[in-house]
Amino acid sequence: MLLLISLSCNERITDQPLGNAPPQTFLWLYPETTIGTTVSRQHLRWWGEDPDGIVRGYLFAFRTLTSGPAGIPVPDTLRYTWTSRNDSVFAFPLDTLFRKYVVAVRAVDDRFAGLRDQSIVRLWPFAYKDVNDNGAFDAADTLLPTLGSAVDPIGASLVFPIRNTPPSIIFVPNPNDPNQSIKQPDTTFTVATFAWKASDPDGDNTLVSYRIALNDTSDPGNWLQDIPLRDTVVTLVVPRARSDAASDVPGTTVSADVYAGNFLGRQYVGQLRGLRLNTENVLYVQAKDVAGEFSLPILMPSGTGRWYVRKPRSRVLLVGDYIATVFDNPLPTYLTALGNATGTSPADLDVLDIGRGLTTSDKNLGKPGPMVPPFVDPALINTFLLYDVVVWYTDRFPSLGVAQLSLFMYLQKGGRVIFSSTFLSSADPRGALKDFAPIDSVCSEDLLNPPVPSRGSSVLAANLPVLPDSTDPGDLYPQLAVNASPPFSTIFMRPIYRRSDARYVYHLQPDPNLYIGSPNVAVVDGQRRIIFIGLPLHLLNNTSAGNPLGLTAFFSKVLNQTFNPSQHVNRARY
Repeated sequence: MLLLISLSCNERITDQPLGNAPPQTFLWLYPETTIGTTVSRQHLRWWGEDPDGIVRGYLFAFRTLTSGPAGIPVPDTLRYTWTSRNDSVFAFPLDTLFRKYVVAVRAVDDRFAGLRDQSIVRLWPFAYKDVNDNGAFDAADTLLPTLGSAVDPIGASLVFPIRNTPPSIIFVPNPNDPNQSIKQPDTTFTVATFAWKASDPDGDNTLVSYRIALNDTSDPGNWLQDIPLRDTVVTLVVPRARSDAASDVPGTTVSADVYAGNFLGRQYVGQLRGLRLNTENVLYVQAKDVAGEFSLPILMPSGTGRWYVRKPRSRVLLVGDYIATVFDNPLPTYLTALGNATGTSPADLDVLDIGRGLTTSDKNLGKPGPMVPPFVDPALINTFLLYDVVVWYTDRFPSLGVAQLSLFMYLQKGGRVIFSSTFLSSADPRGALKDFAPIDSVCSEDLLNPPVPSRGSSVLAANLPVLPDSTDPGDLYPQLAVNASPPFSTIFMRPIYRRSDARYVYHLQPDPNLYIGSPNVAVVDGQRRIIFIGLPLHLLNNTSAGNPLGLTAFFSKVLNQTFNPSQHVNRARY
């Protein structure tokens, strides 16, 4: 026992505590446990352990691995970012198909006070905050004398072999029906608008451009390359001078001018070759990323769809805003009268049937038909600009929304319009007419249960004269008259009231048993660009009531005198 006491009394215990130990850092790729070739967006997690304190934060960095050791370099010249977080989603930049990156993380313990997140830190030649991020210590920077002893001297690192992921692209939803992707009408003239959007798993910031082609993608020269990222809505336009010079043989190819954006803000992008006239076409679109990879192409049309491009033939475009039936189809009347007035075969007149496929309920709700392009602006505006004159006739439910978006700009660019319409109920609830027609208003009389006489009428007698206005005797229009035996039961007549710069061109013969006074039913604007008629012209083709030529005389007067051909411009040239 004495020996044990003696030994214990003589034992000297050194009272020297261990020095402050540095933290350790751990790095984890979530959720994978092994690292293979992968995409550029990665979710990383890290943590630190300090045996004698707490971890204050972390320094993380990444660099491209070209050659040499894969870990943290010695000396450590990395550009670190300070963070108090334990994870981050990295989007490694890729400008080639394949590249390796090194991610480095160092834990920092509480001997260092910390920094604001996202501060830039350099550890070589000494620790400092690189305020101006120029990679060199200067007067703008701040020394960090306590960081060197608080940082993990080893750190953790991982090597990421990154393979670029190609982008993807889709056509945007139809603005008129968000439940369906955009598609072209099955037939267009030499104008078409397309819209798309692209994305990239490596980050949308890696997208650089788009390219498009028509029909044949095997020839690299057929691609219009390097369309800017901002240009996701493009319109193909073939000017009339170019299409008129082309053969009528189906499949004849012409180049289309490509514009980006809506009509007023359009920007010329370039020229795309290979548009086939009088036959079917296919558009291909691809997105390109910074690594030079392209998305799989999207096609318009796709599947069993059809996009037929018709070569314009006439200088007048007839727009049929009418639900035609076997018993009520005014198209032949218009074709015959316009053909006679222009010396053109009715078969060679161009027709755009925007009422096709619609029901009365559809039109009453303002739903556009399948022949109306999804982007009225700019597609329909540019289509109208292929022609000197647009003749638009409607049933009792005119597509005023479509007309409002297209005719105003067409008129501003020098177009000429004849607009013939009638109205069943409320004449113009949204005021769309005043955007393009030279009127102040349309009578809103209830014509379903009208008083007698009223301002309007739903009963117009056969052979009723429609008289030219006499305020300008030197510019009288030919007299018209209601058909002798029309295929209709009612015509809704509402007086129209002119705009201050316009003048009346037609009024009705008085009939005190039906309506009040001599209602004005047609006006022309002061610049003689548009004639608006509040009656269906095809029902005024009576050739035995003072005008043996009927509508032919009216169209001849308007096309050859009111719309002076010498004032026409080639609106296909922007």
